[in-house]
Amino acid sequence: MTRWNDYDMLGHVNNVEYYRYFETAILTLLQETGLNWQTDPVIPLAAENGCRFLKPVAVCGHVEVGIRIARLGNSSVRYEVAVFMPEDPDAYATGFFVHVFINRETGRSIAMPAPVRQHFAAEQTANAQGRVRQVAKARLLPTQPTPSV
Repeated sequence: MTRWNDYDMLGHVNNVEYYRYFETAILTLLQETGLNWQTDPVIPLAAENGCRFLKPVAVCGHVEVGIRIARLGNSSVRYEVAVFMPEDPDAYATGFFVHVFINRETGRSIAMPAPVRQHFAAEQTANAQGRVRQVAKARLLPTQPTPSV
């Protein structure tokens, strides 16, 4: 769902908002793995991202974001994302995002947790079989506060 503040003075979605749409899809996918990026000892860290703007999204109230796991490494994952308008098969923007999993304490890269890898591998298989990834709800943060240490 787009918001009023997503738009610039020309009535188009502002370029930074595309990255928020990408982030929402990626974080939703990560949340499904059971990963708690606020407390787990191994967490994803943004390493690289990019966006190619193909057509402007005008005031519409709704965009759709497609996501797929393009590459699954030992300690990294590359997501590919695209923004669509409902009923239009052509992408309005395409992009990518790379996460490297790190040890929270040392900051060094480390193998991603097995449940995360398994979920991502299942997503890759589903995509290879032609199943389209749809994120129905996007909750970005855990609903429980982080316990004090």
